[in-house]
Amino acid sequence: MLEVKFTADGSRCTTDLFIANPDKYQGLLICLECGKRAWFTKSYKTKNGDRTACFSARHEDGSLKATTILEAEDMEGIDQDENGDATSADIVINLDKTKHGSIEKSTDSDKTTAPPHNWEPSPKPHVIGGKSGFPMDRSLRQILSYLTRNPLYGTGKSLHIQAESGRTVLEGMLRDLLVEVPNIKEDDYTKMKIFWGEINNYTEKPDGSLWLNYGSWSEPSIILNKDLKLDVMEKYRMKDLSRFHGSHFIVVGVVDKSKKGKPFITSGFPKYMNFINYRERER
Repeated sequence: MLEVKFTADGSRCTTDLFIANPDKYQGLLICLECGKRAWFTKSYKTKNGDRTACFSARHEDGSLKATTILEAEDMEGIDQDENGDATSADIVINLDKTKHGSIEKSTDSDKTTAPPHNWEPSPKPHVIGGKSGFPMDRSLRQILSYLTRNPLYGTGKSLHIQAESGRTVLEGMLRDLLVEVPNIKEDDYTKMKIFWGEINNYTEKPDGSLWLNYGSWSEPSIILNKDLKLDVMEKYRMKDLSRFHGSHFIVVGVVDKSKKGKPFITSGFPKYMNFINYRERER
């Protein structure tokens, strides 16, 4: 998309307007047709040539704006569970065995005049479950992979997250511990939970910290201090933070509230979080 709707006043925002004043528009853009949240994708180079700067979104099915498909990179464990049964009710996660995949897939370009490109969801998931009633060893990335395909994943399953030492980090029923960021409630504050959702945009602060934002300034954000930001960039071999746009995240952490009422999520180490990035494919 080369144009989207600016929700603050209903006007149209073009790529040129966004580039001129990103702070005004980010987190407040939706598709003109289906109304899904949109984000800015800057131009970049691939082995097949330059791609134009545009706006992307996870469009509703049937949207005429959806000319490309959004494909998840490095989904983990999907095939393993698609062929299993649902008899296992227990999930065990060892945070010290966390795997991180690279989400650095392209280099910058200045191209702004090519045809627009748009994103939409991956196909719906198959049923997922374990085998033979034994606890399932899983990773945060696997849990996130399942949730992006089936937001109701984990019903009736218990969860035990532990460190390499065997120390329990978090334990309980998975659905009681999972919080999708648009649905943060008062009861969730100051408690360790598993937060997941989508990153629409990001903000780097003067102190070097990074805010990964679900939407506008008043909506939830993940805050990474400078050291944690650098650790995450190293783990994911990232050179450009814009690769976070449109990503899904999962974080074991705590949510608190700013003086202005903005929810913000914090966590201590890269192993307590994971991210799935997406690439475009022509229909």
